[in-house]
Amino acid sequence: MRRLIESLALEGTALTVTLAPTLPVDARTLAAATAIRAFDRYPVVDSVIIVTGATTLSLSREQVEHHLRSETPASLDGKQRWRQAVVRVAAGLPKLEGEPIRPPPLP
Repeated sequence: MRRLIESLALEGTALTVTLAPTLPVDARTLAAATAIRAFDRYPVVDSVIIVTGATTLSLSREQVEHHLRSETPASLDGKQRWRQAVVRVAAGLPKLEGEPIRPPPLP
């Protein structure tokens, strides 16, 4: 992931992550995984904004917690549970222009 990051900015309680314009994975999936980790590790962060090329995705802590239901990142032990959580959060994001109508691939 580090090689994809062009810049990070923390403005108030919003973390903006600017990524390379072309990604090897689905932008929604990457945004979901980034938000889950950022909210878990940095309690002060209330929103994560992912910018890649002309696409901007914004996730609030409330959105992510809603999709995670009662699970916490610490409870997502095991690769399969982590993937399922990322897919649930990504599925809750708006469809991007030109994106096919199918679930995002697993990371």
